[in-house]
Amino acid sequence: MSKVMDAKVLAVYPVAPETYYMELAAPDIARLAVPGQFVHVRCSDAQEPLLRRPLSIHMVSRPQGVLALLFRVVGKGTALLAQRQPGDSVNLMGPLGRGFTLPLPGSKVAVAAGGIGAAPLVFLVQELANLKCQVTVYVGARDKKNLLCDGQFAQLDAEVVIATDDGSLGFKGTVPELMRRHLDWRRTAMCYVCGPRAMMQEVSAMLSEADVPGEVSLEEKMGCGVGACLSCAVQIQHHGEISTKRVCADGPVFPSWQVVWE
Repeated sequence: MSKVMDAKVLAVYPVAPETYYMELAAPDIARLAVPGQFVHVRCSDAQEPLLRRPLSIHMVSRPQGVLALLFRVVGKGTALLAQRQPGDSVNLMGPLGRGFTLPLPGSKVAVAAGGIGAAPLVFLVQELANLKCQVTVYVGARDKKNLLCDGQFAQLDAEVVIATDDGSLGFKGTVPELMRRHLDWRRTAMCYVCGPRAMMQEVSAMLSEADVPGEVSLEEKMGCGVGACLSCAVQIQHHGEISTKRVCADGPVFPSWQVVWE
């Protein structure tokens, strides 16, 4: 069950070019949230921009009633959000959406994070650590400056393998190319993916070929956030039939083999 609440800003600061970390006191949402869900954020107290912005839940501390967001400034709404200061309040609706399916305790798991797609995966790796899973995170970015969350993944006892497009840190190339070289598919029980659409499509094809189950977290523009407006519709195939699903209500997490990428 989702809540609508004013959350107090505890911290906000840049962590990479045009990318901000925000910590909020939101005990009701923190208590209910599961990895892969999101909050619908009102970015301004004014009429403009009118629509809320969907932001993945980045991390949660349930005992403290705190949740964190990690977002990139891509327009007026997120630019206004980045200007908030500790002590300000931000109106949230959440937690919303369908989250990740967690594996059996102790499973060997792969996580593929591309760019800002790393945002929801830290919360996931938090939960995987609680399940004593063996986690390898393949994290990629354009360059070293834009790399996100590698330190957070490492603090959660995950093995972290890095790819940058320009080779400024780690493997020179993409996350899918890195996974082809590094990942032992036969020993992998589950793979979770979030990043650019082309990356998710390529990893999903690799998962299908290796017969490894996977889940992807999709990002689409949303209006209402609760499934009424259909602005975030995607095509999903199941048992040979293609249907339209809503990322906000039926997702944002879907089985990788069900998404129609083209």
